[in-house]
Amino acid sequence: MKKVFMTLVAVMAVSVSMVAAPKAEKNAEPTRYTIDFNSHSIARYLSMSHDQVADMERVHDNFSREMKKAEQADDANRGKLTKKAVLRDISYMRVILSETQFSKYRTVLNATLTNRGIEF
Repeated sequence: MKKVFMTLVAVMAVSVSMVAAPKAEKNAEPTRYTIDFNSHSIARYLSMSHDQVADMERVHDNFSREMKKAEQADDANRGKLTKKAVLRDISYMRVILSETQFSKYRTVLNATLTNRGIEF
């Protein structure tokens, strides 16, 4: 009887933990330094070529990594690392995009950073 009861307790514990795990992930909010762009939407908005989209995705991956480092840095260095990441992203995107595309991109980036409460 004791074996049956312990097996039942183990099955219930596993079941409860499996049900609770997905809810924890859904409720987890991204941090304010997590900058995710929908590259297809941006590409349509900016009328980008396929090559430009590929380049933008590589630049954005680097930008995301740098912003993650800024988030993990101490308060004294966070602003400096954020500014460095944003300026590097802007300089790379200036090379990739035309002047019209770049001005639209800069507007989107500024709005995203402002909405996240990030100052640089």
